[in-house]
Amino acid sequence: MNWGKGIFVTFIIFTGILVTMVVISMKQEVGLVAPDYYKQEIAYQKQIDRINNYNSLTEKPMVSVDRSSNDLVLKFSESGMKSVKSGEVHLFRPSHTGADQKHLLKLNDNGEQRINISQLLRGRWKVNLSWQGNTKEYYDELSINL
Repeated sequence: MNWGKGIFVTFIIFTGILVTMVVISMKQEVGLVAPDYYKQEIAYQKQIDRINNYNSLTEKPMVSVDRSSNDLVLKFSESGMKSVKSGEVHLFRPSHTGADQKHLLKLNDNGEQRINISQLLRGRWKVNLSWQGNTKEYYDELSINL
């Protein structure tokens, strides 16, 4: 084998590897945090106001994981419970957008809501809690590990 053939074979192998990498990268799923990410980003000042409203609360809702019953437990104080008009709990999986879940905020008489998490993938989750009060909107985000 001479130099010309060696260079030609090396070029062909390099081109084959390059084409293979392009094909593999084109098949990868590119998942944004949200499909309307850019629209949400423009309206972020409203979100900052919600976060500030939450931070100004004297009695904040508590979020915990009950491992014995595999439930995510949301607990509002009595005064906080009375001011909740509507809301949503968004369970967000940063590493897998298809696993996200949304639940309406439905508090029982004790100001508590339980969401079964036994079917959720193990690992890191974000709990995004948003609700509307009498005159203000509130938002909180926290991380949990299942």
